[in-house]
Amino acid sequence: MGVGFKIVPENCTECKRCVAACALAKGGYIQPLISRIGIDKRWPEAPVIRVCRFDDCDDKPCIAVCPVEAIHLQNGYVFIDEDTCISCGACVSACPYGAIFMNDKTTVAINCDFCGGDPACVKECVTAAISLKEDDSCQEA
Repeated sequence: MGVGFKIVPENCTECKRCVAACALAKGGYIQPLISRIGIDKRWPEAPVIRVCRFDDCDDKPCIAVCPVEAIHLQNGYVFIDEDTCISCGACVSACPYGAIFMNDKTTVAINCDFCGGDPACVKECVTAAISLKEDDSCQEA
């Protein structure tokens, strides 16, 4: 099984339960600005679900662009070392999925770390707009 998500934007109701669950899991309180997933409304079109795609991101440009090597692969996950990050924002610009965010409180780059294999966002998504990737055929719809 690969590391990543199956994303079906057409299933998303833009409720942002995933955003709240992520913020609570990662920051201890519900604040969208500390979440590592974003939902961009495009009504009447399907929204854009911004979250790290791990296996589905072939080049991982965020790693190459980081001037201090704060980003690396760790067990299949794109890991940002927040202690090494210098807040330059290069990775934010380089991410093809818009899935790296600058934490307003700490001013360092953050991204999804897959919650150690049990993502809070997936457990909270009742429409299966975001679910666990089951095999290599699960790509963004």
